[in-house]
Amino acid sequence: MLGLDDDTAVIIRQFTYTEPGHPPLETVVSVLPMDGEAHRWTLHRPADRITERDLRAALLHHRPNRPEPCCRPAV
Repeated sequence: MLGLDDDTAVIIRQFTYTEPGHPPLETVVSVLPMDGEAHRWTLHRPADRITERDLRAALLHHRPNRPEPCCRPAV
């Protein structure tokens, strides 16, 4: 889908929230290339319910979120 090279890390994490205003579950897909800018996409559903179609819609049709400064790879 994204044409990533072997040196690019992909991290998928699922979060559970109890605070008001947050969905109860969200899955974050982070793409961390060795050279270049990291990207992150958030899907508001459990990881085990995300389909290829969901991923395509999120990755290809929506602009990625920028990772927090703490989560960007060191240069």
